[in-house]
Amino acid sequence: MIKNLYMSLIYFFASILIGTIFITIFNYFNILNNNIITSLKLIIPLLSLFISSYILGTKSNKRGYIEGLKLGSIIIIIFLVVTLITKSFTIRTLLYYSILLLTSTLGSMIGINKKKK
Repeated sequence: MIKNLYMSLIYFFASILIGTIFITIFNYFNILNNNIITSLKLIIPLLSLFISSYILGTKSNKRGYIEGLKLGSIIIIIFLVVTLITKSFTIRTLLYYSILLLTSTLGSMIGINKKKK
């Protein structure tokens, strides 16, 4: 159970890293507009969290929403610590973290329902 959670965290951070590299390359060569890059900065963590919680949901036995809440809570705590260190906490940040938690829960619930039996 814990092993699956750690693997999902690794999937999440690896996909965030890959997405950040692509955004950096696109921004460096001016391939995409700044508005699109700003949108991608918000979408990539959501998509990464959904995919990693989906994988976690397919590997869990029951109660996928709890597994999604665990994964989302761990990631939000990590992001919250970074946000508090940089002193950039706003209401928008709180709303974004709530959306991250909801995405994680939803991905895990869908993952447990699509699990191969």
